Amino acid sequence: MTEQKRQQSGSPRVSVIIPSLDGDRGGRVARLIESIERQSYRDFELVLITRVSPQGRAINQGAARARGQILVILDDDSRLADETVFQTLVDTLDADPSIGMAGASIVAPPEATAFQRRAGRQFPRLDTPVTDTVVDSDFACHGCCALRTSVFQEVGGEREDIMRGLDPELRARLREAGYRVVLAPHTRIFHPLPDGWRPLFRTFFRNGYGSAHARKFHPDSVYETAESLHHTADTMRTRLVYRLFRFPLRLLGALVRGNGIRFAAYCAYACGYLWGSVAAREDPRARAA
Repeated sequence: MTEQKRQQSGSPRVSVIIPSLDGDRGGRVARLIESIERQSYRDFELVLITRVSPQGRAINQGAARARGQILVILDDDSRLADETVFQTLVDTLDADPSIGMAGASIVAPPEATAFQRRAGRQFPRLDTPVTDTVVDSDFACHGCCALRTSVFQEVGGEREDIMRGLDPELRARLREAGYRVVLAPHTRIFHPLPDGWRPLFRTFFRNGYGSAHARKFHPDSVYETAESLHHTADTMRTRLVYRLFRFPLRLLGALVRGNGIRFAAYCAYACGYLWGSVAAREDPRARAA
């Protein structure tokens, strides 16, 4: 594990945490840091945690080293779309103590390919609306989100024993503790969608495997995710039998609507889930949150 910090005199108000396995991500980490350094809000430190997995463990290690009153968590392959993201996230938290997490909308970057734009239209969570007001939403996620350090600690931080599903699990614990989970207004990040069939299959196979791992070893961490802006479904739990019967209907729906990318992604997810159900092994270092 290595750690890098942007030093800030005194105690910074915000600690920006970036978990990244190799600290590079094909050059994306450097581009992310460039977008961070262009932010109009300057009272922050940058904490880059590398060579630590799973993601929840990396974020917790970053939070343990953070000095700020607010944590901003960013995926290492994301990029801030403009200079106002940090300021708006901080303002959103400051305006309402009941907000536990404030997230940014994910939009397609200007350089997105035609395949990526089609994928975004077929998966609402991969290309989310930018709001004009604070909106309670399931779309807030680790791609870019802000939480008060005290709230993060209150709910127990991130789960370190699951490979996938950090977003709905953390949102559910925040809401169970009485906090709102929202999208901040006029706040955007770029987050790359799979560009081509092979990356699409790889991403959704991995997600299916991670879902099977969670269902197999930590079923308490499995929550529904919503696909509409105003729907907050992650406090719901569904039985495996229900999900198995629903899955063919989702495949059929994708075909009927002509959503070929979504159909292929579902198939890759199913393959990953089946493989994970058979081959997944528990991490001996895992702890229950």
